[in-house]
Amino acid sequence: MGGAVVLAGAAAFLAGALGAVQSRANGTLATVFASAIDAALWSFGSGWVVLTLAMLHPRVRGGLVDAYRAFRGSDLRWWMFLGGLGGGFFVVAQTWSVPQIGVALFTIAIVGGQTLNALLVDAVGLGPAGKSPVTGTRVLGAVGTIAGVALASFGRGAGGHGLVLAPVLLAVAAGAGMAVQQAINGRVNRHSGNIVSTTWVNFTWGLVLIGGVLLAQVLRGTWTPPRTWDSPAWTFLGGVIGILFVGAGAVVVHHLGVLLATLLTLSGQLIGAVLVDLLGGTSHLSALVLVGVAVTLASAIFAAVAGRRATLRRARAAA
Repeated sequence: MGGAVVLAGAAAFLAGALGAVQSRANGTLATVFASAIDAALWSFGSGWVVLTLAMLHPRVRGGLVDAYRAFRGSDLRWWMFLGGLGGGFFVVAQTWSVPQIGVALFTIAIVGGQTLNALLVDAVGLGPAGKSPVTGTRVLGAVGTIAGVALASFGRGAGGHGLVLAPVLLAVAAGAGMAVQQAINGRVNRHSGNIVSTTWVNFTWGLVLIGGVLLAQVLRGTWTPPRTWDSPAWTFLGGVIGILFVGAGAVVVHHLGVLLATLLTLSGQLIGAVLVDLLGGTSHLSALVLVGVAVTLASAIFAAVAGRRATLRRARAAA
């Protein structure tokens, strides 16, 4: 059991680091294609094809049938199947923002938005665990993550590249959307009992969103095909990495619990983002960006631990 926990912890950290690699891959494709929407379409489309092939397995199809039965029985609302819209928005934000602000600052902004909006998600009971109390310590932790985003953003400007506010705000909004996405995907997965089925639904709606944006560009005459396909092979794996990220998260939580799995994944995301930027020779890193990483990570851990303690206190009180 000890070995399984260690392996699960390593997998959670690696999954987070892969999320940073996905950001670099999709951002690179956006630059190569000279189109963020084309890169987003490739990422979600390639992942959707892989998941659709997995749907050939009877157990995966059975999970989709179970989720539909839960909908017919009013255990699931129709809008709970739309988590993929948040995923589609995330990938569009990722492909557009990363070339401008780097993986580290993008990831910091994502974590900040996600941690802050998690307060609202828990307060209204959107997730499968129901309502969770919003305490002063959780609010303090969430505010701390936003302080980390602000520090890193100013650090980006202090590095001589100018403060690029729009991509940072878009990343914060995408992170906020991820909090909603995770909550309603959790509800769907509780009834489907199959993470591949849930992920397929997620990718399908994300593809619909990205395809709709692309169609709008075509109708307006503003869409252009990829400028070139001359990009390193690993940059085309964004969709597959996204599947691995979701799948690993669903497996490791059984060995680690939600809190530890979240913290290890978060650590992998932020540390991996810094390493990706460093290894990529990016000019987006500065001392303040690194301080922002540390503040965001510490604040998110503080908020997560505070949330877990509040939930345990509520459970003891109910008992």
